[in-house]
Amino acid sequence: MSLVFDNLGGLITALLWVNVRMTLTAVIVGFPIACLFAVGRLSRNPLIYYAVTVYVNVLRSSPLLMILFWAYYTGPMVTGHSTSAYMAAVIALTAFEVAYFTEIVRAGLQAVASRQRRAGLATGLSVTQVYVFIILPQAVRKMVPSLLTQSIIAFQDSTIASIISVPDIVQVTTIINAREQRPIELYFALAIIFFIICYCLSRLVDYLEARQSRRILGVSKTT
Repeated sequence: MSLVFDNLGGLITALLWVNVRMTLTAVIVGFPIACLFAVGRLSRNPLIYYAVTVYVNVLRSSPLLMILFWAYYTGPMVTGHSTSAYMAAVIALTAFEVAYFTEIVRAGLQAVASRQRRAGLATGLSVTQVYVFIILPQAVRKMVPSLLTQSIIAFQDSTIASIISVPDIVQVTTIINAREQRPIELYFALAIIFFIICYCLSRLVDYLEARQSRRILGVSKTT
Protein backbone atom coordinates (compact mmCIF):
# COMPACT_ATOMS: atom_id res chain seq x y z
CA MET A 1 0.00 0.00 0.00
CA SER A 2 3.03 2.28 0.02
CA LEU A 3 2.24 3.18 -3.60
CA VAL A 4 -1.18 4.44 -2.54
CA PHE A 5 0.20 6.54 0.32
CA ASP A 6 2.91 7.96 -1.93
CA ASN A 7 0.26 9.16 -4.38
CA LEU A 8 -2.52 9.90 -1.90
CA GLY A 9 -1.92 13.64 -2.07
CA GLY A 10 -2.41 13.69 -5.84
CA LEU A 11 -5.53 11.54 -5.60
CA ILE A 12 -7.13 13.72 -2.93
CA THR A 13 -6.22 16.87 -4.85
CA ALA A 14 -7.89 15.51 -7.98
CA LEU A 15 -10.90 14.44 -5.93
CA LEU A 16 -11.37 17.85 -4.32
CA TRP A 17 -10.38 20.01 -7.27
CA VAL A 18 -12.32 18.12 -9.93
CA ASN A 19 -14.95 15.69 -8.61
CA VAL A 20 -16.10 17.66 -5.57
CA ARG A 21 -15.92 21.01 -7.37
CA MET A 22 -17.82 19.59 -10.35
CA THR A 23 -20.51 18.17 -8.07
CA LEU A 24 -20.89 21.39 -6.08
CA THR A 25 -21.15 23.40 -9.30
CA ALA A 26 -23.82 21.08 -10.68
CA VAL A 27 -25.83 21.25 -7.44
CA ILE A 28 -25.46 25.01 -6.85
CA VAL A 29 -26.29 25.91 -10.46
CA GLY A 30 -28.80 23.13 -11.04
CA PHE A 31 -30.97 23.53 -7.95
CA PRO A 32 -32.30 27.07 -8.71
CA ILE A 33 -32.98 26.01 -12.30
CA ALA A 34 -34.76 22.91 -11.00
CA CYS A 35 -36.94 25.10 -8.75
CA LEU A 36 -38.06 27.10 -11.79
CA PHE A 37 -38.60 23.96 -13.83
CA ALA A 38 -40.61 22.38 -10.99
CA VAL A 39 -42.95 25.35 -11.00
CA GLY A 40 -43.18 24.92 -14.76
CA ARG A 41 -44.11 21.27 -14.26
CA LEU A 42 -47.01 22.47 -12.11
CA SER A 43 -47.96 25.28 -14.48
CA ARG A 44 -51.34 25.37 -16.18
CA ASN A 45 -49.75 27.01 -19.21
CA PRO A 46 -49.47 24.12 -21.70
CA LEU A 47 -46.48 25.67 -23.50
CA ILE A 48 -44.45 25.91 -20.29
CA TYR A 49 -45.66 22.59 -18.93
CA TYR A 50 -44.90 20.54 -22.04
CA ALA A 51 -41.54 22.24 -22.70
CA VAL A 52 -40.30 21.45 -19.18
CA THR A 53 -41.84 17.98 -19.21
CA VAL A 54 -40.10 17.08 -22.48
CA TYR A 55 -36.76 18.28 -21.08
CA VAL A 56 -37.15 16.30 -17.86
CA ASN A 57 -38.30 13.11 -19.58
CA VAL A 58 -35.61 13.23 -22.28
CA LEU A 59 -32.77 13.89 -19.83
CA ARG A 60 -33.96 11.30 -17.32
CA SER A 61 -34.31 8.74 -20.10
CA SER A 62 -30.83 9.38 -21.50
CA PRO A 63 -27.57 7.95 -20.14
CA LEU A 64 -25.22 10.54 -18.68
CA LEU A 65 -22.44 9.29 -20.95
CA MET A 66 -24.45 10.21 -24.04
CA ILE A 67 -25.21 13.67 -22.61
CA LEU A 68 -21.52 14.11 -21.90
CA PHE A 69 -20.69 13.28 -25.51
CA TRP A 70 -23.34 15.73 -26.68
CA ALA A 71 -21.79 18.49 -24.58
CA TYR A 72 -18.20 17.71 -25.55
CA TYR A 73 -18.48 16.72 -29.22
CA THR A 74 -21.84 17.89 -30.58
CA GLY A 75 -22.14 21.16 -28.65
CA PRO A 76 -19.11 22.86 -30.24
CA MET A 77 -20.26 21.72 -33.70
CA VAL A 78 -23.65 23.41 -33.14
CA THR A 79 -22.45 26.59 -31.41
CA GLY A 80 -19.20 26.98 -33.32
CA HIS A 81 -17.29 27.49 -30.06
CA SER A 82 -14.99 24.89 -28.58
CA THR A 83 -15.26 24.02 -24.89
CA SER A 84 -12.86 22.42 -22.49
CA ALA A 85 -13.37 18.87 -21.34
CA TYR A 86 -13.97 20.02 -17.78
CA MET A 87 -16.59 22.60 -18.81
CA ALA A 88 -18.34 20.06 -21.02
CA ALA A 89 -18.48 17.65 -18.07
CA VAL A 90 -19.90 20.37 -15.80
CA ILE A 91 -22.56 21.29 -18.37
CA ALA A 92 -23.53 17.64 -18.90
CA LEU A 93 -23.68 16.84 -15.18
CA THR A 94 -25.64 20.00 -14.39
CA ALA A 95 -28.15 19.43 -17.18
CA PHE A 96 -28.56 15.81 -16.10
CA GLU A 97 -29.06 16.60 -12.41
CA VAL A 98 -31.50 19.43 -13.17
CA ALA A 99 -33.93 16.85 -14.54
CA TYR A 100 -33.78 14.79 -11.34
CA PHE A 101 -33.80 17.79 -9.01
CA THR A 102 -36.87 19.09 -10.85
CA GLU A 103 -38.88 16.01 -9.97
CA ILE A 104 -37.69 16.13 -6.35
CA VAL A 105 -38.66 19.78 -6.03
CA ARG A 106 -41.99 19.17 -7.76
CA ALA A 107 -42.82 16.43 -5.26
CA GLY A 108 -41.79 18.71 -2.42
CA LEU A 109 -44.00 21.52 -3.67
CA GLN A 110 -46.95 19.18 -4.02
CA ALA A 111 -46.37 17.93 -0.46
CA VAL A 112 -47.10 21.41 0.92
CA ALA A 113 -50.81 21.74 1.68
CA SER A 114 -52.78 23.63 -0.93
CA ARG A 115 -54.37 25.76 1.78
CA GLN A 116 -50.94 27.36 2.30
CA ARG A 117 -51.13 28.70 -1.25
CA ARG A 118 -54.67 29.93 -0.82
CA ALA A 119 -53.81 31.62 2.46
CA GLY A 120 -50.85 33.37 0.88
CA LEU A 121 -52.93 34.61 -2.03
CA ALA A 122 -55.59 35.80 0.41
CA THR A 123 -53.06 38.08 2.12
CA GLY A 124 -52.40 39.86 -1.17
CA LEU A 125 -49.20 38.12 -2.20
CA SER A 126 -48.62 37.31 -5.84
CA VAL A 127 -48.26 33.72 -7.03
CA THR A 128 -44.48 34.18 -7.31
CA GLN A 129 -44.25 35.58 -3.79
CA VAL A 130 -46.33 32.72 -2.42
CA TYR A 131 -43.97 30.18 -3.98
CA VAL A 132 -40.79 32.01 -2.92
CA PHE A 133 -41.73 33.00 0.63
CA ILE A 134 -44.29 30.40 1.74
CA ILE A 135 -44.29 27.18 -0.27
CA LEU A 136 -40.65 26.75 -1.31
CA PRO A 137 -39.11 27.17 2.20
CA GLN A 138 -41.46 24.52 3.58
CA ALA A 139 -40.91 22.24 0.61
CA VAL A 140 -37.11 22.48 0.88
CA ARG A 141 -37.20 21.18 4.45
CA LYS A 142 -39.19 18.17 3.29
CA MET A 143 -36.93 17.36 0.36
CA VAL A 144 -33.48 17.89 1.96
CA PRO A 145 -32.85 14.12 2.38
CA SER A 146 -33.83 13.44 -1.24
CA LEU A 147 -31.73 16.34 -2.50
CA LEU A 148 -28.71 15.10 -0.54
CA THR A 149 -29.22 11.57 -1.86
CA GLN A 150 -29.31 12.86 -5.43
CA SER A 151 -26.22 14.98 -4.72
CA ILE A 152 -24.37 11.83 -3.61
CA ILE A 153 -25.37 10.21 -6.89
CA ALA A 154 -24.13 13.31 -8.73
CA PHE A 155 -20.79 12.96 -6.93
CA GLN A 156 -20.55 9.35 -8.08
CA ASP A 157 -21.61 10.36 -11.60
CA SER A 158 -18.81 12.95 -11.75
CA THR A 159 -16.32 10.13 -12.30
CA ILE A 160 -17.67 9.63 -15.80
CA ALA A 161 -15.80 12.82 -16.77
CA SER A 162 -12.64 10.72 -16.94
CA ILE A 163 -13.99 9.30 -20.22
CA ILE A 164 -13.12 12.59 -21.96
CA SER A 165 -9.80 12.86 -20.09
CA VAL A 166 -10.87 15.27 -17.37
CA PRO A 167 -8.11 14.89 -14.74
CA ASP A 168 -10.39 13.69 -11.94
CA ILE A 169 -9.46 11.06 -9.36
CA VAL A 170 -10.29 8.16 -11.72
CA GLN A 171 -8.18 9.61 -14.53
CA VAL A 172 -5.28 10.28 -12.12
CA THR A 173 -5.55 6.70 -10.83
CA THR A 174 -5.46 5.40 -14.41
CA ILE A 175 -2.38 7.50 -15.18
CA ILE A 176 -0.59 6.24 -12.06
CA ASN A 177 -1.52 2.65 -12.92
CA ALA A 178 -0.16 3.07 -16.46
CA ARG A 179 3.16 3.97 -14.90
CA GLU A 180 3.25 1.52 -11.99
CA GLN A 181 1.17 -1.40 -13.34
CA ARG A 182 -0.41 -2.12 -9.94
CA PRO A 183 -4.16 -1.91 -10.60
CA ILE A 184 -5.35 -3.96 -7.62
CA GLU A 185 -3.85 -1.61 -5.03
CA LEU A 186 -4.78 1.58 -6.84
CA TYR A 187 -8.36 0.77 -7.79
CA PHE A 188 -9.03 -0.85 -4.41
CA ALA A 189 -7.87 2.38 -2.74
CA LEU A 190 -10.08 4.35 -5.12
CA ALA A 191 -13.08 2.21 -4.14
CA ILE A 192 -12.30 2.69 -0.44
CA ILE A 193 -12.10 6.48 -0.83
CA PHE A 194 -15.47 6.64 -2.54
CA PHE A 195 -17.02 4.21 -0.07
CA ILE A 196 -15.92 6.28 2.94
CA ILE A 197 -17.20 9.55 1.47
CA CYS A 198 -20.51 8.18 0.19
CA TYR A 199 -21.13 6.14 3.34
CA CYS A 200 -20.61 9.17 5.59
CA LEU A 201 -22.92 11.25 3.41
CA SER A 202 -25.56 8.51 3.37
CA ARG A 203 -25.43 8.36 7.18
CA LEU A 204 -26.07 12.10 7.20
CA VAL A 205 -29.10 11.55 4.98
CA ASP A 206 -30.38 8.84 7.36
CA TYR A 207 -29.95 11.22 10.30
CA LEU A 208 -31.87 14.00 8.55
CA GLU A 209 -34.66 11.63 7.54
CA ALA A 210 -34.98 10.35 11.12
CA ARG A 211 -34.98 13.91 12.45
CA GLN A 212 -37.66 14.91 9.96
CA SER A 213 -39.77 11.89 10.91
CA ARG A 214 -39.51 12.79 14.61
CA ARG A 215 -40.52 16.36 13.82
CA ILE A 216 -43.54 15.25 11.79
CA LEU A 217 -44.52 12.80 14.53
CA GLY A 218 -44.19 15.53 17.15
CA VAL A 219 -46.34 17.92 15.15
CA SER A 220 -49.03 15.27 14.64
CA LYS A 221 -49.12 14.55 18.38
CA THR A 222 -49.51 18.22 19.27
CA THR A 223 -52.37 18.57 16.81
